[in-house]
Amino acid sequence: MMRYFLGFVVFAITAGAALSVNAADTDEELLQGEWDLASIEVQGKTLPAPVEKGGSIIFDKDGKLILKDPGKPDKIGKYKIDADKGPKQIDLTVSKDSEAMQGIYELDDDKLKMAFSAEGPKGRRPSEFKGENVLIVYWKRQKS
Repeated sequence: MMRYFLGFVVFAITAGAALSVNAADTDEELLQGEWDLASIEVQGKTLPAPVEKGGSIIFDKDGKLILKDPGKPDKIGKYKIDADKGPKQIDLTVSKDSEAMQGIYELDDDKLKMAFSAEGPKGRRPSEFKGENVLIVYWKRQKS
């Protein structure tokens, strides 16, 4: 009986450690890939992305970010997330000279929602996905 109990304890500890490592890395891994702009919401009004001209964003390993805007050169930047905050936080920096856009995000399968201050980098990070001064960007994962 004691052998079964010890086996269960070892299993529980091992499984718990594996789950905690996976939880910390999950958002970073799930975010990676290319996302197409679906729509933008400003002051409660939704503006759909223009068909075939909406642009996309690529989250790569090691915090690398690529913004694709049709007809324009790609913009290279970086991103940083903090999935332990509530709501989860994301910072996007597009060039060396620019300040980081501080936002929040919500990841749900193939849908990504990000919110930033409508004032740009000078504005404060939103605390929720609503508000008069909040810009919400909706993305859909690009199918390969």
